[in-house]
Amino acid sequence: MNSNLNFNNLNKTPVRTKSWLNVNDVTLKDYKAPEIGNFNNDEITGNDLQGVTIERLNKGNVFPLNKKFIYGVSDEIVKQGELHFNKGYIINIDKNANVEEPILIEFNMDKENSTLVDNILIVAGENSNAKVIIKYNSLDDSEGYHNGVCKIFSKDNSNIQVVKVNLLNKNTMNLDSNLSDVGYNGKVDFVSIDLGGKNSITNYHGDLLEDNSQSTLSSIYLGGDKKVIDMNYVMTHKGRRSKSEITTKGALKGEASKIFRGTLDFKRGTTRSVGVEDEYCMILSPKVRAKALPLLLCEEDDVSGEHAAASGKIDEAKLFYLMSRGLNYNDARRIIIEGAFNPIIDKIDNENIREAILASIKECLDNE
Repeated sequence: MNSNLNFNNLNKTPVRTKSWLNVNDVTLKDYKAPEIGNFNNDEITGNDLQGVTIERLNKGNVFPLNKKFIYGVSDEIVKQGELHFNKGYIINIDKNANVEEPILIEFNMDKENSTLVDNILIVAGENSNAKVIIKYNSLDDSEGYHNGVCKIFSKDNSNIQVVKVNLLNKNTMNLDSNLSDVGYNGKVDFVSIDLGGKNSITNYHGDLLEDNSQSTLSSIYLGGDKKVIDMNYVMTHKGRRSKSEITTKGALKGEASKIFRGTLDFKRGTTRSVGVEDEYCMILSPKVRAKALPLLLCEEDDVSGEHAAASGKIDEAKLFYLMSRGLNYNDARRIIIEGAFNPIIDKIDNENIREAILASIKECLDNE
C-alpha cells in the first residue's frame, strides 16, 4: 500500500494562538512515508488470563463501539491507522473481571518488518480492572515507519491502565494517536514512555463523558541529535466531579526540539470538576529548543484548573553533591534525570520493561 500522506500541520491545538509563536502545530518538512508492507513480528502475552479476550482486528470488521478522533495527529494519519492498518487487535476485559497480570503486546521492528500501522481497541467492561502494556522496539538500525491508533473504552466503574513504550531506533518515524472514552466512575491511567524514534509525534485525548470519571496521563520523553518531539494532550471534561491530571517530564540534548501542548477543557455543566497539568523539561545543551503551550479552556464556574510548564538546566548543587561522592559527570547527570523519570517508570508493572527503559535512557545520555 502506497502512503502518500501529508505531514504538514500535525498535532493541531484545540484553539489557535499567535502564529509567530510556532506552537499551533508541527510540520515535518520533506518527509515522505514509505510503502506499507506486511508486519509479522509481534508477540502477545495475556490471552490466557481469566476475563481477557484478545482477537485480531481485520480490515472490514464491524465493531459495535466506535468513536471519532477529534485531536489525533491528523485526520489523514488517523485514517491510515483506522482503515489501512497492517496489524490490529481488540482487547476485551469482561465485566467484573479483576486481571492482576498485565496484558503485553510487543511489536519488534526490523529490516523485514520496517513499516507498522497498528490499530488497537481496548474495552474495559463494567467494574473491571486491568493493565495493558504496548511496547514498540527496534531489533536493528534499519529505517522504519510507525503509525499507531489506540482507542480505550472505560465503562462504568472500570479501572484500566494503558502503557505505551517507544524504544524505536533513531531511524524510525513514530506517530501515535490515542483516545479514551470514560464512563461513570471510570478511570483511565495512560502512561507514555517516549524515548525512541528519529521524530516522535504523539497525541492523547481523554474524554471524560460521565460524572466522577477520571483520566490521568503520565509521560516522559528524551531527545538527542536533531530529533523532533511533539506532544498534544487534551482532557475534555463533560461529566460532573470529573478529574484529570497530566504529568510530563523530559530532557533534551544535542539539537533536539520539543513542543508540549496540554489542554484542560471544562465544558458547561462540569461542576466541581478538577484538572491539573504540569510539564518540566531539563535542558542538557544550549542548542536545544523547548516550547510549551499549557491551555485552560472553561465554560463552567465551579471548577478547578491548574496548568504549568517550565524548563531549566540540571541543578548544579545536585551535580556537585553526587560528583563529590565519587560519581563522574555523566553518571551524576543520569541519576538526576532518572530521579525525575522514575515515579512514572515505576507505574509500569513489568520489571523487564522497566529495565529496558532505564537501559535506553543510559544509552541515549552516553551517546553525546
